[in-house]
Amino acid sequence: MSGAPGPIEPMTDERRRYLTLAEARALDCNGCGDCCQSSRTDGFWTWGALPRDQYRPFMDGQPLIIPVMRSGDLDGWRDRDWRPGDDSDATPTPFRCSAFRPQEDGRGLCGIHTQERPTKCGEFPVHMIGQDRDVEARGVMHLETSAFPRCTWFRMDAVAAGDPALDPLRGCVDSDGYVVLGELPPSLIDGWARLGGATVPPTPRG
Repeated sequence: MSGAPGPIEPMTDERRRYLTLAEARALDCNGCGDCCQSSRTDGFWTWGALPRDQYRPFMDGQPLIIPVMRSGDLDGWRDRDWRPGDDSDATPTPFRCSAFRPQEDGRGLCGIHTQERPTKCGEFPVHMIGQDRDVEARGVMHLETSAFPRCTWFRMDAVAAGDPALDPLRGCVDSDGYVVLGELPPSLIDGWARLGGATVPPTPRG
């Protein structure tokens, strides 16, 4: 029997990865928890359209999603009251979730994962409404995970089935579209010219 999982290390490979949306959805969340509380991304990740009731029905009448603001405290954040405007999609509201359970290894668990919870909790980053349509229309869709280097879907792009970026060399292409020869198997480097000499990432349509 294996022991407890070790801490999740941030990914250091900055090159993009290309998968179909179906392939991306087949991956498991690794439980880093960095999308569950604004302080874990130093305020980058926020909650939009926070209703006035703050999802109290999900927490036996207590607020589930709590707005926070910067402070001079040790952890740099403190709770604040809900205010008009927090319920707008256009308002980036730093937040903490009262059901969030930080773990000693750095991960984070959801205390109500098996219960009803806000829809957006299960949407990010590959189950959001309209993603299939966007990939079909544009050919490629950047998943907004650049602020989450520990996330399963860090620096992934969803592409349409059959896109050239899905060839076996896709892992050898950096974010600027240049092939990293050091990542190619030795057997392929000699025949690089025969492969066309270049593999480029997908280009959005329109």
